[in-house]
Amino acid sequence: MKKIEFNVVKHRTIYLGIACVLLLASVALLVFKGFNLGIDFESGVSVSVKIDDSDALIEDVRQSLSQIEGVRVQNIGSSDDGRYQIRVKLSDNQTQREMENLINTLLGRRFSSFSVLESSFIGAKFSSSLVTGSLKAVAIALALILVYVWIRFKVAYAIGSILALIHDVLLMLGFISLIGFEISSTTIAAILTIIGYSLNNTIVIFDRVRESIRGNHNQELSSVMDYGVNSSLSRTTFSSVTTLLAVIPLAILSSGDVRSFAICMIFGVVVGTYSSNFLATNVLYTLGRTNALDILKQEEEEDLSDAAVAKRMLGDDEPKLKKVKSDRKKGGNDPKILV
Repeated sequence: MKKIEFNVVKHRTIYLGIACVLLLASVALLVFKGFNLGIDFESGVSVSVKIDDSDALIEDVRQSLSQIEGVRVQNIGSSDDGRYQIRVKLSDNQTQREMENLINTLLGRRFSSFSVLESSFIGAKFSSSLVTGSLKAVAIALALILVYVWIRFKVAYAIGSILALIHDVLLMLGFISLIGFEISSTTIAAILTIIGYSLNNTIVIFDRVRESIRGNHNQELSSVMDYGVNSSLSRTTFSSVTTLLAVIPLAILSSGDVRSFAICMIFGVVVGTYSSNFLATNVLYTLGRTNALDILKQEEEEDLSDAAVAKRMLGDDEPKLKKVKSDRKKGGNDPKILV
């Protein structure tokens, strides 16, 4: 069986173009459609009930409450327990007591016996603090990742990683907006999970790139990037497939927040795999071609001219040095390793 290999750098225009189109589509969705905020982020009521009717199904509960706009019903525990969580937003002039009475009235019309296990109210102040906290959590996660990759590798690697993660987060938010899932603590957890998953794949690829650079400083940059992706392709593929095998059954068989989390994870795994292999590496390649980001420099005052970079790589090999200078002037060859 022939081994699949990708020319990541050669077709970088296509890969980066796909990423840009998806990013623009996601931003357009966020601007024009917005989010469906759950009661975690808006004031609302959460009521847990137990339906004693043996033949009651979750569809019956939803049908009985259908006249309440935006109501959400999900099972608590096993589907045979008859316990359900009802979550609904409050309108501007509606109180918690009024909503609880309405829920009790509607359930009483459909079921002969039920009991309220718990009722809680989420106020606007708490929702506002939750929004702020969620944004801070994502921002802090990205900042810590930037510092970690910067320390472990170099600045160009860190920039490539962060841009890939921003790509993943924006596409995930666009997908959530398109599908109409509620933004809740569950979806925030899915986003943070995908950030960690995507970063793990990116670091594996960058590790291979760094190993190749250490092995031969005179390799062409495009060859190193292709090696990094293709040498870790089987590992990345198996990791993605095993993750999908774990979450696809949840997306099919579960309901409520668990199903939303699983669907977001499926989308995030696919997007994260793409960004790790084809976006982060091409960003690193682009930065590696830029002398301003030549991270071979040891001091701020070091000469960063093309001739100086070539001399550092080739030492006193005058024939090779002249050839590198000539090739760079012609622009015919890929630059040597600058990262």
